[in-house]
Amino acid sequence: MVLLWIGAVTESFRSRQLVLQSNDRELSSLASALAEQTARSLQGVEFILRRTSGWALDAKIAQDSRAAADRFLREEIAGVPQVRQLDIVDATGQRIATTLPDSPAANVSKRAYFKAVQRASGNALVVSEPLVSIIDGRPTFAMATRLEDEHGRFKGAVVALIEDGYFLDFYRQVDADEGTGITLRREDGAPVVSSDNRQRSGQAGRPVLSARKQVPEFQLTVDITRDEALALHTWRVSTIYDFMGTGALSLLVVGLGVALMRRLQQLGRFTRRLQSSQRRWRAVFDNAPAGIMLLRPRGRYVAANPAFQRMVGYSSTELQNLTATDITHPEDVEITRQHIERLLQGGLQSVRFEKRYQHRDGYTVWTDVRLARVTVSEQASGKDPAREEDVIVATVEDVTQRREDEQARRQLESQLRQSQKLEALGTFAGGIAHDFNNILGAIVGYGELALQALADETPEQRYVAQVLKSADRARSLVERILTFSRSGLTTRQPVHVQPIVQDSIEMLKVRLPACIRLEAELNAPKAHIEGDPAHLDQLVTNLCVNAIHAMPGGGTLRVVLDTLDLDAARSLSHGAVEAGHFVRLAVSDSGVGMAPDLLERIFNPFFTTRKAGEGTGLGLALVDGIVREYGGGIDVSTMVGAGSQFELLLPTIDSHTSQPREDEKACPYGEGQTILLVDDEEALVRIGEERLAELGYEPAGFVSSDAAWQAFRADPQRFDAVVTDQTMPGITGVELARMIRSLRAEIPIILVSGFSSPALEAQAREAGVNAQLRKPLRRAELARTLKHLLPD
Repeated sequence: MVLLWIGAVTESFRSRQLVLQSNDRELSSLASALAEQTARSLQGVEFILRRTSGWALDAKIAQDSRAAADRFLREEIAGVPQVRQLDIVDATGQRIATTLPDSPAANVSKRAYFKAVQRASGNALVVSEPLVSIIDGRPTFAMATRLEDEHGRFKGAVVALIEDGYFLDFYRQVDADEGTGITLRREDGAPVVSSDNRQRSGQAGRPVLSARKQVPEFQLTVDITRDEALALHTWRVSTIYDFMGTGALSLLVVGLGVALMRRLQQLGRFTRRLQSSQRRWRAVFDNAPAGIMLLRPRGRYVAANPAFQRMVGYSSTELQNLTATDITHPEDVEITRQHIERLLQGGLQSVRFEKRYQHRDGYTVWTDVRLARVTVSEQASGKDPAREEDVIVATVEDVTQRREDEQARRQLESQLRQSQKLEALGTFAGGIAHDFNNILGAIVGYGELALQALADETPEQRYVAQVLKSADRARSLVERILTFSRSGLTTRQPVHVQPIVQDSIEMLKVRLPACIRLEAELNAPKAHIEGDPAHLDQLVTNLCVNAIHAMPGGGTLRVVLDTLDLDAARSLSHGAVEAGHFVRLAVSDSGVGMAPDLLERIFNPFFTTRKAGEGTGLGLALVDGIVREYGGGIDVSTMVGAGSQFELLLPTIDSHTSQPREDEKACPYGEGQTILLVDDEEALVRIGEERLAELGYEPAGFVSSDAAWQAFRADPQRFDAVVTDQTMPGITGVELARMIRSLRAEIPIILVSGFSSPALEAQAREAGVNAQLRKPLRRAELARTLKHLLPD
């Protein structure tokens, strides 16, 4: 009888230890899973805070951009259930942007987490104590990151209010026992989120079982507690019945049978509780949004949750027949092996890195992987002794979309910088064009007068003629810069393509090196485009000059012009064209060709492969700008060592007539009409007066638009026509034209400008300007325009 009771007490004590150990393992496993899941949820919040901080510092938020900032914040937390509100506050704690724009103004300067962010440095991240929302009074807690300028001075903070219910709901799903509490604490022990009802139910102070796990990468812990009484409830009942059974066994055999039956029932309940604990772990494993897998260090997969199976496209059964390297991208196999070796041999608790998986369908999946080593013990069975084995637990997050978004953002930033370069160039070109063309105007004007005063076939005449040719080249250079910067685009006109291309080729032959053979095949005699003849000449000239430079040792330059009909849209290497009728200009060479990395940059402004001083890098950028402006496209084909071909497609028009090119030497004369001449450059006024007088007109020149207006207002009938500059101090040419029209509606007005644009042309037409001429103004052009506008 004594031995029977000793056995009963011993068995009771052993059963108690087993129950406590089982609860400890269960709580530890549950705490680990919850810590990992909590880390994943908070990493998403941290990523939003970091990206929002970078955006806030770059965007330089102002009051007039509040709506855009609020919209950006709402887009950042869209689809992130754990974040209920995202704010940006300034250095005083005043909210300056929020995802709740209609909420009342709030100041968080007295919040403890705000003061902690103020005291911090760098990109510190602070997690607050439990809070009550200033807006709606609901429980929450905050994560905040510091904003500081380039000197490290505190500029404010980005604050995310976390949805308290998000974590509470998750905690309730994984453990429904009333005696079990789950608490998320800060490093100082302050609770952040708690599902522990023990305090409210009057159970505080009773013995508890507990487990604590650090939340990876955050100064937080997950604490799980369970009333010891609850954990030992089964044991106590079992012990009571054991003792009752022992007592009954001492009295009679029948009592022993009853006790054994009840013991079996209690063991069944204990088994069901263990199974319930296993189901809770399985719920975490199966429902986690991140991929979770177990694998042997140098063997096959042991298990993989549904999230990982969806990520790589393989079922759990298929994965068990694969190793870690079988579905890893070939370029990442070695780095994966190195990280596993570090984990196993370096004494690390976990390692984290990015790697690529090959999806079953063939595409690449970028992931953020965290590996941890777990030692699993197996009990002895039969003749096999107990043994321990290392198993790797991996959590995998799909970051493919995040990387694609980041790449798209970098592309947009690159396009923005390119646009800013073009805008700056346009502003620069427009600013210098007026002054530079004024200088060229004086050179051309006095050069023409000098040329007329000299006898034919004299050295002096040839010298002056060369000066005028150089001035024409300078004027062409300004046209190229203005065309490239979009500042010089003018109203288009029908252009007969083949004669312009033929003239450009003839001009090119003069400077063609002897080692290069030119082949031209022009088969588009009726093709017309809507544009500018000068632009077409620039296309031919720039492409041919580039081809010549690509053949330093000589070769063949081939120019082909023909027409092409497209029944469907076509994508080209640089641009795309819709279906329609096109004129095709192909320029090819037998030179050195281009490598792929060079081909990607040839149309970038200021990019050139020539030596310093030999090229500006604007030639192909100008070609690209003109072709795009005309609605065409460019197809480039090249091979290193075998030459290149540039094929331009420009849409044609139905017009079969273009403006006839007038004889530059034809200068019709006037009949003594009085011309009001206005320009703020005195040299241009003087040369203009001499030109007009030579052409048979009576000039009245003014270097001030105000003085010219006073003279016209004093006697409007004195003048027969007006020639005015556009850019002048005080009254501009368009404004002067509008004022003159108010006094005399029928007088012809000619506007002269150093550069033009569609906007300026529209303003001039609205003001009543009859004709617009470009500086430097040629004598014959002025003579023909006046003759056309003045009545016979």
